[in-house]
Amino acid sequence: MTNRYEELISKFEIKLRKLIAEYQSLQVQSDSLKAELAHKNESLIEAHGTILELRKQNDHLLMANQISGNKEERAEAKKQIDRMVREIDQCLALLNE
Repeated sequence: MTNRYEELISKFEIKLRKLIAEYQSLQVQSDSLKAELAHKNESLIEAHGTILELRKQNDHLLMANQISGNKEERAEAKKQIDRMVREIDQCLALLNE
């Protein structure tokens, strides 16, 4: 009877060691995936910043083209500038809250 218990305990220990090894492996994999996710998030934030900067440059170029155009185009450019000034004022108001 003791021999049977020892055998069961031995099998249990083997299974437990395998389980612990698998857990450790999964933990390493999880840490690796977390690091990769953080890197991807940083890349995404950087790409978003680049997109915003390119949009600003595009707006500036559009405005410059409109200003150099005819009277109607200048009026449209003035409207865009006024809109941008209002947006800036709103941002400043939010920052002051």
